[in-house]
Amino acid sequence: MAIDFRAPRTEELRLPLGLARISAVPARLVLAGIVGASFLIRFVVALAHATPLYFPDEYIYASLARSLAEHGRPLIRSSPAHFPALLEPLAAAPFWLFHDPMLAYRLTQAENALVMSLAAIPVYLLSRRLGLGTGLSLVAAALTVASPNLFFVSFVLADPLAYPLVLTTLYAAVCALSRPSRRAQLAFVVLAALTTLTRIQYALLPIVFVAGAIAVERGSIRRSLGNFRLTWGIFVAPLTALIAVGPSRVLGYYNSVVKLHVQPGAIAHWVATDSMLLVYCAGWVLIPGALIGFAYGLSRPRSREEAAFGGVTAGLLLILFAETSLYASNGSPRFQERYFMGLLPLVLPWFGLYLKRGLPARLATCLLAVVLLAVSARIPLAPYSVATNKQDSPFLLGVFRLEHSFGLANGSLAIAVVAALLSVLAAAIAWRPRLATYALAFSLALAAAASAGSVSFDRNTANSIRGDFLPADAGWVDHSGLHHVLLIHTPATLHARSLEQLFWNRSIDQVLYFEQASQVDAFGNRRVKPARDGRLVSDGKTLRAPLLISNYAVRMRLRGAKLVAREKGYDLWRPAGTPRLALFVGGLYQDRWLAQAGTIEVWPAHGTRVRGSLRLELSLPDGTQRTVLRLRAPHFHRQVVVMPRRRISVVLPVSSRGPWTLRFRTTRPGYLNDGRVISVKADTPVFTAR
Repeated sequence: MAIDFRAPRTEELRLPLGLARISAVPARLVLAGIVGASFLIRFVVALAHATPLYFPDEYIYASLARSLAEHGRPLIRSSPAHFPALLEPLAAAPFWLFHDPMLAYRLTQAENALVMSLAAIPVYLLSRRLGLGTGLSLVAAALTVASPNLFFVSFVLADPLAYPLVLTTLYAAVCALSRPSRRAQLAFVVLAALTTLTRIQYALLPIVFVAGAIAVERGSIRRSLGNFRLTWGIFVAPLTALIAVGPSRVLGYYNSVVKLHVQPGAIAHWVATDSMLLVYCAGWVLIPGALIGFAYGLSRPRSREEAAFGGVTAGLLLILFAETSLYASNGSPRFQERYFMGLLPLVLPWFGLYLKRGLPARLATCLLAVVLLAVSARIPLAPYSVATNKQDSPFLLGVFRLEHSFGLANGSLAIAVVAALLSVLAAAIAWRPRLATYALAFSLALAAAASAGSVSFDRNTANSIRGDFLPADAGWVDHSGLHHVLLIHTPATLHARSLEQLFWNRSIDQVLYFEQASQVDAFGNRRVKPARDGRLVSDGKTLRAPLLISNYAVRMRLRGAKLVAREKGYDLWRPAGTPRLALFVGGLYQDRWLAQAGTIEVWPAHGTRVRGSLRLELSLPDGTQRTVLRLRAPHFHRQVVVMPRRRISVVLPVSSRGPWTLRFRTTRPGYLNDGRVISVKADTPVFTAR
């Protein structure tokens, strides 16, 4: 089976687009240059991305790739993953055979840069099949790789591989629908399966083919069924299996989607929001003409290719808006641009078809441009780029970078002015076709600017996380010489901190959750708690392996173990017998601030009784206020007054059968700029046995 990659012998589109010089160069050379330049630029940019930060996804994909390389099975921390989207881990698995996380990481980025750059090819072929000229088709290819969505080259995700695959699948669908043949239909089915194995969101691609078949056959169900019966026959098998086995079992890791609630009002809100933001992502100026071209392609297609393209685009719009709006209305209220990345490259081909038709419906085009002008003036982008709203949108990351550089008001004003000017240009194109050249140039420039902004933001973020979460030697646990290390994730520790350690250190076998700590991912929920004699127990078994303990907002001191290293909020312990807790402080940050409330626990060194004294060194810096700290323990209650610029030493008697617990709390806390609620400063408590 194969796809016909030759451009159709249709008459070249002759438009005053200023593309004659490009067209004079052999298209294959220009296309190869576009792909090669994109690969080099994107890979060099990716090298500045210091560490993974899109968690838990990047850890999951990397773990699956490493497991496939080392064990031949998709495992995460030695447990079956039940992860259906395995194509990306399979493609990256060879990189992990070198047993070097940094090398595997960089090779994965190189692979991402290559495959995302190759997305230019199916868009070029699609444009040529639609009868657009060589020059315009090459511009479409260039715009495909200039897209801010190539931001994802730097990440260990499935999106980079899905980008060229879904575009190739759409091209194959247009080929199979416009000129039905067994080979073309099989090509589409195989590509749709591969795309689904890359990102499960594309499991609905058969709907795209259905929409295309209905459009090509002008609504005739009988002809749609008859001309494409091979495709329908193949699609029936997985559909039957899905019904028989049940969606939850087939989807595995993604089975939560069957529990999502349909909320019509919220879905309508997100469809409108996503539509507006997509106009920005698509470069704005091409949208009015592209929409007119799309409308004519659906209602009055000039060829089977154009009808197929219209139906395929409509089907893709349907499934993507359904998925993103449903997802956003069920607890993820943000713009999911990464879901739409396969849609954006289709805008320029539709704009080209609009030009090819001779710019019809001029008044409608102007009306659309006026609507866009009103939207840009009425709705600022700033609310959509704050906090976590922007995390799935490279375009909004670029917007945030602009607003951060020039100020929120100036940045918002600049975006609104540019959008207004582009709206005027979109309307003017309806009467002056030669202005389309400027529209194409502005689209490329805006895509490049948004890419630069998102990359700049990403580089700063990655460097910050690399410096805050990891030591200079990210593989410090591996290089300690310890093996089969157990990571103990404590309450209040950011998930990303532990996931960074897991990504870079292959010697960490398992994650154990101390008391009420929340899970870092969906793979395993082993709890660990101290016994009365201080032993750390999980699933009824005493831990005797090396331990990597998170000390964010906590302090743990062990007996029966030697501290090997302490790096960036983690203590690495080597067992010297049976590790036992000696002291635990909950609510003490790295900068010595105590939380508003917390606990201090002491375990007996021998036998069942603990006896001695506990020393607390408390203080407050200048510029703070008098704080009363309440201390409570069995048969003990005391209030300690801590004054600014004063240091106070408090010695508490300790006597208990089993672990002794002290609780501290203040009713008048302070607040730090990072959001922490604090009381006073303290050194690590010191227990002296007697």
